[in-house]
Amino acid sequence: MGTKHLTNDDRQRIRTLYSEGNKTKAEIHDITGFSIDQIKIAIKAPSSNVAKRSGRPRVLSREQEELVSFVTSSKEGRRASFFQLSVILFQSLFGVYVIRSTLRRLGFKRYTARRKPPISETNRQKRLAWALEHKDWTPEQWARVLWTDETWITGGHHRKQYVTRRPGEEWDPTCIIERYQRKHGRMFWGCFSGLGKGPGIFWEKDWGSITAETYRSHTIPIIHGWIQLCQQQLGDQLILMQDGAPAHSASGTILDLQERGIQTIQWPPYSPDLNPIEMCWNWMKDYFEDKYGLIEKPSYDRLRIWVKEAWVELPDDYLQSLLQSMPERCMAVIEANGMHTKY
Repeated sequence: MGTKHLTNDDRQRIRTLYSEGNKTKAEIHDITGFSIDQIKIAIKAPSSNVAKRSGRPRVLSREQEELVSFVTSSKEGRRASFFQLSVILFQSLFGVYVIRSTLRRLGFKRYTARRKPPISETNRQKRLAWALEHKDWTPEQWARVLWTDETWITGGHHRKQYVTRRPGEEWDPTCIIERYQRKHGRMFWGCFSGLGKGPGIFWEKDWGSITAETYRSHTIPIIHGWIQLCQQQLGDQLILMQDGAPAHSASGTILDLQERGIQTIQWPPYSPDLNPIEMCWNWMKDYFEDKYGLIEKPSYDRLRIWVKEAWVELPDDYLQSLLQSMPERCMAVIEANGMHTKY
């Protein structure tokens, strides 16, 4: 049957097995006996036993408004493949190539979706309120905030990796990037303010995981000491910014901060785009990759050296540029009505 010319009924059967039956091309081949190439063509084009048209490929006209409305109305519409759009909207009347060419003509392409934390309606309102409250802060006010955060540091690649190869070489060992279930790494905590970088803490093995107790034992004393030192230079106390991680928001942590007289800034949940120190982690991970290559599993001692070196090398003028971006970050949240931004 591999050489049999497929009828429209054959093609519709293939498309039904593929879309509604969730069958793979190989499974459809086993069920129908049609060749894999025939199955691929049937999935992309709804019919073939008609005379080929001359001139431009067929495009949607009256239906394009319905297509755009469906695509832009929901997450499901945005994520639907060209094949799914053909089946869902037009019962396979228009094929994949027609759907794709129509969307391209209207300015749409398929892109990798951006990953962002979830924002509920309550959190949206909190983010918007925070941005409105702080949008007119002066540079001096932003400089008085001690920005803090943790990140997971590993070896290996951080940026997207590209390889130079010929067609058919994709499985050559030199063209493969190994993906590990869980990369070897450690947590790192850092902070900075208008005075520049503060201390950085490499989370040691024998400290265990980050809990309210270990955070209070190893991080809070460092924060307290640094704020006291900066107060001597500023004549005014820094305000601590920390996100809502469980170790940060625990009642014991809050009580410890209060007893030490450390002022904190109220922070909206799920708002890494408002925390400028997040960009420092990208800078440090790029630094590892540029200087030390793609060592996937560096030793514990080597990783500690890398992290501390990168923190020292992080430029002060880069930190100042991040502080200067705070008014823009607030305005971006306001313009997005509290939802996601580019930061």
